[in-house]
Amino acid sequence: MPIDYSKWNNLELSDDSDVEVHPNIERGTFIRLRQQKIRQDRENRKQELVALESEIPMNKELIAQIEKMKLEIQDESEDAFKARLTGWAQDFSSRAKTVKEIQDAIREGTQMKELTMEEMIDGLIYRVQEELLAKSKIVGNPETLRTNVIEILSNHIQKLLDREPVAQTRIEEIKKEMRLHLSVDDVSHEGFTKTIITKDNKDKKTIKTKTKTVELLNPGYEKNESKESEQVTEVVEEINENDDEENLELSKESKEFAMIKTMNKTTEYIKNNPNIISSKNSDQILAHAFELQLEDKPELAKQFVRQSLVITYIMQMGTNGVNVFFNKISKDGSPGSIMFYSDVDKRYNHIVERCKVISQEQSSNTESIQLQTDDPNSNIKIYVPDESNPEESDKLEIFKQLPPDFQAALKTGTLQALNESLAKVTGKEAEDILEICGKGGFLVVDEEIIVEKED
Repeated sequence: MPIDYSKWNNLELSDDSDVEVHPNIERGTFIRLRQQKIRQDRENRKQELVALESEIPMNKELIAQIEKMKLEIQDESEDAFKARLTGWAQDFSSRAKTVKEIQDAIREGTQMKELTMEEMIDGLIYRVQEELLAKSKIVGNPETLRTNVIEILSNHIQKLLDREPVAQTRIEEIKKEMRLHLSVDDVSHEGFTKTIITKDNKDKKTIKTKTKTVELLNPGYEKNESKESEQVTEVVEEINENDDEENLELSKESKEFAMIKTMNKTTEYIKNNPNIISSKNSDQILAHAFELQLEDKPELAKQFVRQSLVITYIMQMGTNGVNVFFNKISKDGSPGSIMFYSDVDKRYNHIVERCKVISQEQSSNTESIQLQTDDPNSNIKIYVPDESNPEESDKLEIFKQLPPDFQAALKTGTLQALNESLAKVTGKEAEDILEICGKGGFLVVDEEIIVEKED
């Protein structure tokens, strides 16, 4: 079966170099001039078509306004008509100036502002006054003047009515001419688009410290275009202890983005700061969500998870990912919105469970400081300032810096009570407590301080 190429017969390419040029004319110059003319003709046709299509409804509205004015002039009293003419005469100079500006713009071919209905009525009144002056009928019998004004208005109405079929005919001519000079934009359309983003194949990493653990999650997505469904697979990326931690430090831009609470402001921020869409920023925000959860800030942690996934989803959706993503989740209850927020909940719940494990590991590995003497049951020298003694006010202020539990242990005066209190805090906190005791002179004992890890 032969292929029909007839639809391309009228295709006009402005950059088509397959044209015959006279030997005496420089080919490059001819082609550039031809391109310029074709493009200018296309633009002129479009502008004229827009102007004519807007002119018809505007003329209909103008006709209605003139009919209304004509009826008012017919029905008003003689005194009211005289007052109308007097008002017209007072504004004659300003109307003449407006009409002159319009005529100059038309004559010079410059673009003029779009006239309002009031300005068009003023121009009409100016025309009426000009025609009355031309007929030397600006003064005289009021009824004669009334008749002349109504006649002039009727003539203008008829001109506008006659203009409509002319404009319609010209519109059809322009459309026919446009069909005879097709451009690529007229006959082509976007069939489908496909974007492939190659993810960096980085080694899996893990970060381990004595005080905190940061786990990094990145989602991998598979998109099924026929069913319009997306499947999310969680990938736990671990960070080796020897790698730099600076990659996970929250940058200023990432922090600003993560602190945004609403999706509307999120959209606005991304449009103003497109560089925020990167896997590095997503990882930084997600890593910080772990820290917030460990610091017992669940609402903020979940917000960070959401903002991190916003970046991840947009990256997976290609070059137009911002518009596609927010269009899919903009309506509550839509499949895209349900999938995204369920993914946020799933990811956040995973972080919660991981943080519980991390907290348990941290508590089991807590270092503690214990005081030991040759005789565990021996009393030690303890000094507790007297609250009723004004001379010991300075010592009392230092004493109040100690935790209440350790203050009570000092008042008991036994080594066992002190060790029980110290066992409840970390090694660093215990060191701070003993330092305060040293400043105030609250604890005097020949002891050996042992740092041990409790199992």
